[in-house]
Amino acid sequence: MNIDRWATLEFSVEHWTKGEYIYDTPNFMGNLSSYLPGQLLLSSVFYFLGNVGYLQVAAFLLFSYVIFLEFKSNFHRFFAIGMLGISLAYIYEVVCKSDFISSFIAVAAFILFWSRKFKDDYFKRPFLLGICIGILCLTRSAVIIPLIIFLLNPFIKTSWKNKIKFGVCFLLTVAILLASVLLPAKNIEHVLQYNPLNLQGQSNKFVMLFFMILSVILSFYVKKIETVFYFSAYILFLVMLSFVGEQYFTLGFSYQNNFFSTTYLAACLPFCIIGYCYTKQKTE
Repeated sequence: MNIDRWATLEFSVEHWTKGEYIYDTPNFMGNLSSYLPGQLLLSSVFYFLGNVGYLQVAAFLLFSYVIFLEFKSNFHRFFAIGMLGISLAYIYEVVCKSDFISSFIAVAAFILFWSRKFKDDYFKRPFLLGICIGILCLTRSAVIIPLIIFLLNPFIKTSWKNKIKFGVCFLLTVAILLASVLLPAKNIEHVLQYNPLNLQGQSNKFVMLFFMILSVILSFYVKKIETVFYFSAYILFLVMLSFVGEQYFTLGFSYQNNFFSTTYLAACLPFCIIGYCYTKQKTE
């Protein structure tokens, strides 16, 4: 396959752990890395275990674990796990040692676990929540959408004490992670030229702004946890569809030669599966 995902993650983590600036060094195909530090942090565990490809195995096990926690019916459990396991997009990610879908699995699993553990008050552990959200937000830019839908309304309703605790931990976590990838740069001009926001695939800024505003609005209509997964699935699919459509429009059908569209559209997959299980559970 005409891709470099199978090597880029390992290449990036290796340079990051050595304290080198990762965004200006081309890989074997001449492409530059665009990994955010949160993803590098999570992937580094498997890098030191000997193979970054284990990340997808861990993501699958994590997904399976939270599914078993949330759903009591064995049919729903095995249906959800089976749907992910036979997904061509997920299999593609495993084969390529890619990290893309793992970011969304991690966020979906976190939302499911946190809502179950702290059902009465999501901000019961504001320090821990701030650290977790800080790391997750720096895995993939689009994951901020389900996190906004999940936490914005509870954040507004919680006490100022919890807001400050959460905010301090969140900002501190983000600052430390960003410093780990940006401080090795030669100068500020180098950072402005070579940084993950410029290099990472993004939809049109106005399109992203629209979906961000839509996420903020929808967060106030969340009454049950399943609604978070419904809204997240729809918006993430539309975000990725907009990006893929934009790429086809600008690059033509040659874009398909890289097979990227397969996994980009699957960003909503874990949210779709969990949302569908909630729907089936209601009708039975």
